[in-house]
Amino acid sequence: MSAAPSHLSEGAAAYLSDPDQLEYPDDWTDPWCVQEFRDLTNTLWAGANESIDFDYDVVADAIDGVPVERITIPSRTPGTDAVIMHLHGGMFCLGTPEIDRVLNAPLARSTGLEVISVDYRLAPEHPCPAAIEDAIAVYERISQEQRVILVGESAGGGLAAACAVAARDKALRPPEALVMLSPMLDLTGGSDTYATLPGADPDYGDTSALLGPAAAYAGQIELDDPRVSPLAGDLDGLPPTLIQVGNREVLLGDSTRFARKARSAGVDVQLEVQDAGWHNYPIWYGVPEADAAVASISTFITEALA
Repeated sequence: MSAAPSHLSEGAAAYLSDPDQLEYPDDWTDPWCVQEFRDLTNTLWAGANESIDFDYDVVADAIDGVPVERITIPSRTPGTDAVIMHLHGGMFCLGTPEIDRVLNAPLARSTGLEVISVDYRLAPEHPCPAAIEDAIAVYERISQEQRVILVGESAGGGLAAACAVAARDKALRPPEALVMLSPMLDLTGGSDTYATLPGADPDYGDTSALLGPAAAYAGQIELDDPRVSPLAGDLDGLPPTLIQVGNREVLLGDSTRFARKARSAGVDVQLEVQDAGWHNYPIWYGVPEADAAVASISTFITEALA
């Protein structure tokens, strides 16, 4: 892996020089094996929340039977007209809303909105379309009373896109905007960057760490089915969209291809590519590049709601 460029902040350069290295499960279809890995990663990833240096409130709730986590800032009364609905990452097999407080608390503070993070069902125990069903159930209930901003990162980014498509197809009130961070959008691994960027990607140099859980998530559905791979579907009618992705991640191609296809369908798309950015770089609260990314998201949401 090449050295970090000199323009990066100290925090970003430090991560690129010593990234998190995990030993991924050999069999993503084995629930016991995956659960052991969840126990490890949930604790590891939730540890990032210790970097948050301001007060925020967390409330466990359920919406239409789906567990959710609500985040607000105690010093601010959140607006009641709009809400951020968040879908966490974890390759469709891992993660909880807790791991993304490091993103959701700063978003709540910067936008003044409540953030509702969905604890959707995970593969391999619950393959597609279980996660989409959970997401759209929460979305449908929320959207009856509030305007919704859909936000997701990694697997949650792909799920957010799938949720926006499902809302369109069910003729629900459309989301005001869609925000995706390092999204997984083509689970066939068809983007060229799967071949060209493993040597530069500090997190997924071994692309099987993405393709293995992708297959477990798809289950009996073909990988190129739009429910699994939103990039394969009709993107017409999607809301204004912001995509943030790093140019060192193998998922870069998913983002650039989605942006091009969505624009061709008439969607207003902003694509922000961080030079030397790694997977999910915006969630690294306190690192200047990440904080700038969250500020950009906040501005995008504010403008979308105006």
